[in-house]
Amino acid sequence: MAFLINQQHVGDDVIEEEFDSIKQFYQERGEVVCCDRDVEFRSYACENVLNRTLMVQESEKRFGPVDPEKVTARLAEMVAEHGGEDAFFQNTGYSASDTDRIRAKIAVSLAVDRLAGELLGADPDPTEEDLKAYFERNIENYLTAEEVKVAHLMKEPKSHQEAVSCFQDLKAARERLLNGEDFDTVAMEVAQKSSEETDLGWMKQGETMPEIESVVFSMRLGEISPVIATHFGFHVLKVVDRKEKAPMPFEPLRDQLRESFLTDRREGIVNEFLNGVKSRSTIEEIESEH
Repeated sequence: MAFLINQQHVGDDVIEEEFDSIKQFYQERGEVVCCDRDVEFRSYACENVLNRTLMVQESEKRFGPVDPEKVTARLAEMVAEHGGEDAFFQNTGYSASDTDRIRAKIAVSLAVDRLAGELLGADPDPTEEDLKAYFERNIENYLTAEEVKVAHLMKEPKSHQEAVSCFQDLKAARERLLNGEDFDTVAMEVAQKSSEETDLGWMKQGETMPEIESVVFSMRLGEISPVIATHFGFHVLKVVDRKEKAPMPFEPLRDQLRESFLTDRREGIVNEFLNGVKSRSTIEEIESEH
């Protein structure tokens, strides 16, 4: 895939490099396996390249090309930040033969930064009312995690034959619990476990086995689970208490809210600018070079 953006050719190599960068970012965060999100990442790559190209074009219209001396100065800063040329090339994966390519990337970055600086101006200082209104508008991002407090009856079989027996024991124990018998009493008789041993305490999503989590977070208060099989054995669970999601206190979030407010403001200004530029631009997807 390649693009012709206002008569400027953007090759598939540029999009492929952006795609590789995005995929590597998510792989390093452990959020992707192999190729399961490639279509999504390629879409991100195309959008990023398109937006960046439009911003560079607009920057050059307003300010002219980036001064090569500024590119040289920025490259020198980057090399110094890495502790010298050898470390720079080793850390970035580039080599001395890539210098022209590196300079081109720096020129793009400086052009985008220059335009963004003019579009955004100085950050405003949001008022108390601004932050509280932002908090209310985005309250779904500032909720405590749902939690459940769980009592747990478990039997761990040592063989396949014993597994059948354990399952039947817990199935019978579940019937007793459904008929209203005390959980601790049944646990002591069936699994020889005290209330301290059956109490799993409070748990949030992501803190226990998926087989357990998928059940307990769908249960009502006081509900008894079916018999659940995991690699540890068989389980019967009871939700003894739960904490629903609730808004976090405003005051401890003040600094975080301020930064998010300003970030959203910046993104909104840039997106509005890009939508305007796209509406008056000629953008064509053209046949790949390879």
